Amino acid sequence: MSVKNNQSFRRVRRGIFNLLTLIFISLAEISAQVRKVAPAAQGENSVWWYVSIFALALGLAAALLWWLNTKNAQKDLTSKINSATNDKKKANSLDTAKDFERLRKNQNLVGKNTLPTAAEKYPSDLSETEAQAEKDFSSLPIFSFQKLKVAEPFDALPVSGDEDLLMAVEQALDEFEEDEEARHLAIRILAAYKNSNAVEALAQIALNDASAGLRSKAVTALSEFDHESVFEPILLANADSSREVRAAAVRGFTKLTFNRADAWTRIAETGDDRQIARAAQAATEGGFVDTSFERLVHPDRQYAYEAFALTALLIEAGGTEKILNALETHRDINVRRAILRVIKVTRDQRTLDALCTLLEKNTLPVDFQKEVDRTIEEIGFVAA
Repeated sequence: MSVKNNQSFRRVRRGIFNLLTLIFISLAEISAQVRKVAPAAQGENSVWWYVSIFALALGLAAALLWWLNTKNAQKDLTSKINSATNDKKKANSLDTAKDFERLRKNQNLVGKNTLPTAAEKYPSDLSETEAQAEKDFSSLPIFSFQKLKVAEPFDALPVSGDEDLLMAVEQALDEFEEDEEARHLAIRILAAYKNSNAVEALAQIALNDASAGLRSKAVTALSEFDHESVFEPILLANADSSREVRAAAVRGFTKLTFNRADAWTRIAETGDDRQIARAAQAATEGGFVDTSFERLVHPDRQYAYEAFALTALLIEAGGTEKILNALETHRDINVRRAILRVIKVTRDQRTLDALCTLLEKNTLPVDFQKEVDRTIEEIGFVAA
């Protein structure tokens, strides 16, 4: 019998002993109480005494029977445990013998890893997955853009000679007007006139007025026009020094429903370096450039083309630092490749020179570095 079984048996024996002790103490207390009772109740107490003796005998018999059953059950349990232990030892012995027999028959198994790698188990599946990913990426809209399209013309707003409008323009532009509320009223009047006079006046206030509150009101009024002519002043307001004005510009952009890809392209088509640089700076400070990088790989053609147009504007503005930083550090390699695609289409000398410098840093992933090198060669420039 194991140590554990001996401890169980001792606990059973201790339990029986405690039970008997409790019974004897109880009977002793009953007997003492009986002897204290008056003689008149002697007959009654004698009957109670006999009943107590009978209960004690019955309890002793039950305890003895319980102890015998527990002892037999303990023996049966011990026998089963010993039998199971012996069977397990025999089974382990047989398994060990079989293992040694297999090792003797095939010594090549010793010291080798026989588990196949994922590539060994599923070589065709892995190659198909990579091929499919490459196919999906190359089918994105960004790779179908061969050039930046000329912006579509739009209908200009009419010029008005209305006296009330002209008076409102004069009032709104009068920075010497002490009553600022009067200028606010003039801005609301201008917003009601959907013509080019109002847009010019509001744009001047939005970009040049000394009051941030008035600039913010003017930007909001411009967004209500939802016309191509208000795109640039709202864009430039994104670089305003006032948070209030920048917030109004962001809200205004969400209200514009015309083709913004054409709007970006129109700025590039002006050929005005200063105007292009200001627009690119405002787009960068407003967060539009970072968003456009992400949208270059968008499956929706409209989103992808607007991102393409804005990235091309950034290149036209000479924003090579922003471009190269994305090529070197952007977390998505496909975004890097899409930016490289825009560079290939625009063929800007400044960007290509910067690509050569980037290659010399030797910080790009090997595969992507090869793509950059091929891009330079394809458009006629060879890296030193």
